Amino acid sequence: MYRMLRAALLVLAFAGPLGAQTQSMEREATTHWLFDIETGSEAGLGFKMPHLAAGFGVEQSVGKHFELQGRVSYSPDKKYITNDGSALKMMGTGLYWINQSFALTGSLRHSNLWTSQFVKSSWAPLAGIAIREFGFGYPGRIYLAYLFPTGCQWGPSCPIQSNRTQGAEVYWETRIASHVRLGILYGFYHVLNQSNELRPDIPRTGEVTGDVLVTVRYELRRGSMDKMY
Repeated sequence: MYRMLRAALLVLAFAGPLGAQTQSMEREATTHWLFDIETGSEAGLGFKMPHLAAGFGVEQSVGKHFELQGRVSYSPDKKYITNDGSALKMMGTGLYWINQSFALTGSLRHSNLWTSQFVKSSWAPLAGIAIREFGFGYPGRIYLAYLFPTGCQWGPSCPIQSNRTQGAEVYWETRIASHVRLGILYGFYHVLNQSNELRPDIPRTGEVTGDVLVTVRYELRRGSMDKMY
């Protein structure tokens, strides 16, 4: 599975710039509003399947090189350990397009989780790159990002430890209709488990996990099937 994914990403990464030689990649300086429906699995992060979420996003180009993005989503997913819960996620992203095909990205994600037994809130930064591509005859993008660990480890001010989640995220999005985009996210993470407060001398244990999410995005403004975005 890993080799197939890596091969597919290499094909997309090289096909994108090649296809872009014959495709216009100028993006109109307008605001793009999108409504999102998301499904998949977040079992690796302790949620029951299937994952369901709904939200909206906004994209705004700023000049020739900068772009701003924002997303908000709500999920009624249940945690395994409490059999209930709901989550609200928000993320802001800035892109700097070095050229028409390649950009540097920086994001800040905020997550809120409510259950009957506890409430958790966290901020997490991400850094990565974005690639415009036209590999399958439709305009799309590939985002590669790394999620950095944040949150408290232990102490009186840390009643619930952060999972210190970190890892790589690969998100591929393509336009499949003038108003519809399809996105697939692969997340590969390392998370820490809760330690025993009665035995602070015992190190926390960790594990490697992963998630897969599929997003359908409805764009209010009609998009071109022949131009990069």
